[in-house]
This record gives sequence, structure tokens and C-alpha cells, in this order.
Amino acid sequence: MGWNTNDKTTNTESTAPFRDADRGERLQRVMTKGGIASRRKCEEMIEEGKVKVNGVVVDFLPAWVNPKIDKITIADHKLNLHADQIYVMYYKPRGIICTMSDPEGRPCIGDIVTHPSGSRIFPIGRLDMESQGLLLLTNDNIMANELTHPKHGMSKTYEVTVRGKVTEETITTLKKGIYLADAHTKHDSNRGGKRAHVDSIEIVRHDRDRTLLTILLKEGRNRQIRRMLAVVGHPVKRLRRTQIGEVSLKGLRPGQWRDLSQQEINVLQNSIRR
Repeated sequence: MGWNTNDKTTNTESTAPFRDADRGERLQRVMTKGGIASRRKCEEMIEEGKVKVNGVVVDFLPAWVNPKIDKITIADHKLNLHADQIYVMYYKPRGIICTMSDPEGRPCIGDIVTHPSGSRIFPIGRLDMESQGLLLLTNDNIMANELTHPKHGMSKTYEVTVRGKVTEETITTLKKGIYLADAHTKHDSNRGGKRAHVDSIEIVRHDRDRTLLTILLKEGRNRQIRRMLAVVGHPVKRLRRTQIGEVSLKGLRPGQWRDLSQQEINVLQNSIRR
């Protein structure tokens, strides 16, 4: 929805209260906590004149608000600052893309996960279409940003079945790291690109012409596991994420979801405060 610039208030006197840092919190942070968008996107909305506080257009940064008393509207829609924060665990099956809608009509998370609260939730991180397993969803932008930020090193555990018999020599190679293609390198190889490594990898068992591995990553790149294993000659047959931090997928079947328990929420929150 566009914004009527004729309705824009630029009077310094009317916006003065929102220029005072003693008023409380930064406007974009309050918007982000309210589930509107990322911090950067919220800043763009403010500067584009799409945000009002108590009926006054606030189109400058920094701007300060008091969430307890100020009425914030975005394109004439009131921001609910007291909406419950929602955290969902979902067992993503293969063949589902990690979006809440898809313009091409492909099966996506939004076709399956609709929270009874009616809140807009979104996935934290991704799993590629052919992978399956644990995915977290939330309406809490702050938590989502913290869980995906590299500084926290949030671990993710995977069960991976690959073609062929993986040797201890290959395990050592994967631990040391493999160069994967970047924007300047066309193909994954041991030359060029950036080195990617796994934080932990164990052979669970060999089964004829296949090997089951357990892999732990703390900072993953796009399709990293599949690409690394392809380079060492062991294409992935099946990839399933079983754990994020200390939160486990146990108890769910493919396509099922549930709200996280308070204990699980606490575990995640504590992991990003360390």
C-alpha cells in the first residue's frame, strides 16, 4: 500500500518528542520486535514515511518511542506491541520449499503450518527442497536474527546417508576443510573459492554401498554438506536435520509441527546469551 505524502508531517515541533532518546526504545527495534520485518527493512519503511507515531509521520532516524504509551501505525495498520511470541518446531518433509508462500504454486511451508493464533510466522534459516528434518518458525524477528547470527555459532546436527563407503581419510579431509565455489569460482573443488569445514563428523555405520554419517555444523553455507560430500566422491542420498542447539526433532513425523515447550524456548534463549 502506498503512502499519501500530502499527509506527511514534517513539523519539528510535532516530532520533537520522538527525537529524545530518553523516551525509550528505537522505533525500528520496536517494529522488529513486533514482527513487522527485519531491522533494516523497518528503517527503510521509516525513512519512506510509512510509519506514524501517535498520528505523526516519523520519517527520520534515530527516532525514539515508548512502547507502553505510543500508538504506532504502518501504512495505517496499527502495530500490536503485545502480540504473543510464537515458536514452532516443524518436521519438513522432502519436496517442500522453505517459504510461507510460493508464486509458482510449489508446495511450501505455508500450505501446512498455519498457527491458530493467526500470527504471521516465518522460518528461521532454511533447508533445501530435497532435505528434510527440523525447522524452527517464529514471529519473533529478534530471536530469529540472534539464532542465525554467526557470532553465536548455533550448532545444527544432521543425519546424512551418502553413496559409497566413507573412509577415515575422507573424514579427516572433511574436518580440515574443502574449498567451495564463491561468486568468482564456477565449480567446487580443492582450488579457489572459500574453505568450508564440518565441526564434527562421525561414521555411524556402513551398509553395502552406502554410509550413514552424523555431521554437526555451527556456521553453514548454501547446500554446504551436499557440496562437500560431492567433492570427495560421496553424493548425498538422504539428508535430515535432527537437532538445532539442544532442541531435538524427536516425537514428530514428516509434515507434523507443534509449539515449542517453555523449556525448549529457554534453552534456545540461553544459548544466544552465552
